[in-house]
Amino acid sequence: MKVLAVGAHPDDVELGCGATLALFKQKGHEVYILVLTKGEASGNPQIRVNECKISAKVLGAKKIFFGDLKDTRITDGIETIMEIEKAINLVKPDFVFSHSPKDVHQDHRNTALAVLSAARNSKKVLLYESPAALKDFLPQVFVDVESTFSVKLEALKSFGSQASKIFFKGNNHHYDESRKFPVVSNAVEGLARYRGFQAGVGLAEAFEAGKFLLEI
Repeated sequence: MKVLAVGAHPDDVELGCGATLALFKQKGHEVYILVLTKGEASGNPQIRVNECKISAKVLGAKKIFFGDLKDTRITDGIETIMEIEKAINLVKPDFVFSHSPKDVHQDHRNTALAVLSAARNSKKVLLYESPAALKDFLPQVFVDVESTFSVKLEALKSFGSQASKIFFKGNNHHYDESRKFPVVSNAVEGLARYRGFQAGVGLAEAFEAGKFLLEI
């Protein structure tokens, strides 16, 4: 099977479905990642791209693609749709993952809407929650990620330039500038435990169903 995960910025895919992607890889499937911007609104774009490449290797992605859209200026229009369609046509994925439209960040919302258009012929489209997801994010699909959650945390350690963000900080919200990598926040594990509780497992990632064809 082939899996394509789409994110608006570097670290979006890892936060939203990193452990699920690692699980697909663990099961012998091919994982591909598309990042629509280089995250220039939150740091040096070359550093952010390099961090993304390191993270993709940790997750076991076969290839990572970068779009040429502008950070904070992603629309749900044809430019974004075509960028996503290009990756879909190359990969021909069996699963597509992307943001939920129920999100306060306009790039995330618009990426979600563009993915739903670009992946209109795909059979399975699952929408992940980001730290900016709204309270009306209502998952219907859960993935048990207990066996790969440590891979997700290791991948998130790649994003040292984002250490000041709250979901990368440790329990005491203190970041030691001498550290090479950030302390990954307990919020990441807390969310996985909460979704795991809902699903009846130890740790889970949760998704809304953009489209899901049940094949029996």
